[in-house]
Amino acid sequence: MAQKLSNLANKSKVKFGTIHGKPIVWLVADKNHAGYPSNSVTLVTNQIIKMLCFDAKESANSNSDRRSYGNNRYIYSNLRQWLNSAAAAGAWYTAQHSADAAPTSGNVWNGYNAYDGLAGFLNAFTADERAALLDSTITVGKSSTDGGGTETCTDKIFTLSCTEVGLSGDHTCGSKLAIFSDNSSRIATVTAECVANSNYNSNPSANAAWYYWLRDAYAGSARIARCVSSDGTLDWYNAYSGCYGLRPACNLSSDLLVSDSTDSDGCYTVIYNQAPTAPSTITVPSEVIGGENITVTWGASTDSDGNLAGYILEKKVDSGTWTQIYKGSARTYSVAVTYGSTSIQFRVKAYDTAGAESAYTTSASRTVINNRAPVISGSDGDLGSFSSAAPTHEYVVTDADGHQVDVVESLDGVAIKSYTVTLGQTNTLSLTSGQWLKLTNGQHTLTIKATDAKDASVVRTLTFTKAVTSVEFVQTVAMTADAMPTKALVNIQGNFPAGCTLQVWICNNGNDASPTWEDITTKALNSQKHFFTNTTKTASDWGVKVKVKLLHGSATETCYIQSIGGNFA
Repeated sequence: MAQKLSNLANKSKVKFGTIHGKPIVWLVADKNHAGYPSNSVTLVTNQIIKMLCFDAKESANSNSDRRSYGNNRYIYSNLRQWLNSAAAAGAWYTAQHSADAAPTSGNVWNGYNAYDGLAGFLNAFTADERAALLDSTITVGKSSTDGGGTETCTDKIFTLSCTEVGLSGDHTCGSKLAIFSDNSSRIATVTAECVANSNYNSNPSANAAWYYWLRDAYAGSARIARCVSSDGTLDWYNAYSGCYGLRPACNLSSDLLVSDSTDSDGCYTVIYNQAPTAPSTITVPSEVIGGENITVTWGASTDSDGNLAGYILEKKVDSGTWTQIYKGSARTYSVAVTYGSTSIQFRVKAYDTAGAESAYTTSASRTVINNRAPVISGSDGDLGSFSSAAPTHEYVVTDADGHQVDVVESLDGVAIKSYTVTLGQTNTLSLTSGQWLKLTNGQHTLTIKATDAKDASVVRTLTFTKAVTSVEFVQTVAMTADAMPTKALVNIQGNFPAGCTLQVWICNNGNDASPTWEDITTKALNSQKHFFTNTTKTASDWGVKVKVKLLHGSATETCYIQSIGGNFA
């Protein structure tokens, strides 16, 4: 696993970059140091890693000191240019001003540690390491030869100023770094590789304390640059001296990942892990109702390292702070919207197994509609099968906001009743006999839709099956006759497939308590006249009635009576 560089304590050791074929060991010198890039950690090498001159002597310079001892203006120095170059051997140097000269053996003191033929300092760094270096604007003290005062430049690698190591030079350049407090804290030793790669005739022993360059000029001289002595005090020397050491610094992002623990050298190692891309989209419903749940979805992220782990979803209610509500691999999440809130907004980011995080993808802010939909008691479901009478269903409608609620009851998508409900009162959904008779056998759907004054609605859905196997009806009022009816013609229309049974009866004494029924099924189906056989009655008046019975039986098709008509005499 990994942790952020900013988690490390000051003076922690970090391996970063390479020189002389070995990793460079740096110290955490400060965090979020004033004047340096925001969210950065400042590193300075743990030891002196190389001996080389500040700047070569410049034979074409009109200033005699610089002609003989080198130039102490840091922004033009060979040291600065070499530190920030990734060029190959012998290709890093370019003249910085008209009199500038490369640090050849002829241009440095006694030819010690000429470095014009070396590759640039950053050449041995990996592409990831070079990309991790932050551009840092540094302040540099100038000599009176160059007008005195200070100037700035922007570099990735730089030497420290007198002020940054806690010494009082001729200028104030930046502010003191946290790890420097006294002479002891400023003392630096040379690495064994530094000594092994130096041709100075009085090299210090490996790991012995030594001098190292600072970036400030000695104010009263054109050729002398400031340095820290081997005892940690302020010192100075001619710029072209190749026997002084290099202890550079740099700034890295606080979010750069390093190992959780140190290696066998007591150093943390940098983990070059690319953060995932930000989720491509985030989708929030356009209508957000207080007190209800909404579903937030987001697009996928990609990860060049192939170690995408998941997503972190956050929400902000009204003008509050962002709060994490989900962390995991899913790309959808159901969120309860707080009733009474006025707005809600969401943002999502991706993270990988190494702890790197993408930028956020943020939704538009949604206005919360604080109106709760009405509630219909019960639940959706099936009422069962009905063969003789239509189903009924009792329900109660309530509304937490107390709004007027209108209800529409529908059968198979067609409204059959609309009214304004009394909240909390029991209501009964029922079908008229006509509606029931018109229904074919099979499954049907009843819906109850309740809509409040702010157009929030809820629907209850109920199903039932009509399974009528027989139908029978009798005229309730006899058709009046002035005299005894002797004949009649009855016609019946409908669908009577094989397997069903149809029976039709007629009587001419329909006003009697017990009429005399005569079977006319065949005649009714064929529109044939029937001659009554009955000649008696007990009631005062004659009257004609018709009775029909239809049994479904084994029929595989729909059975129904469409119409009955006729006349009598």
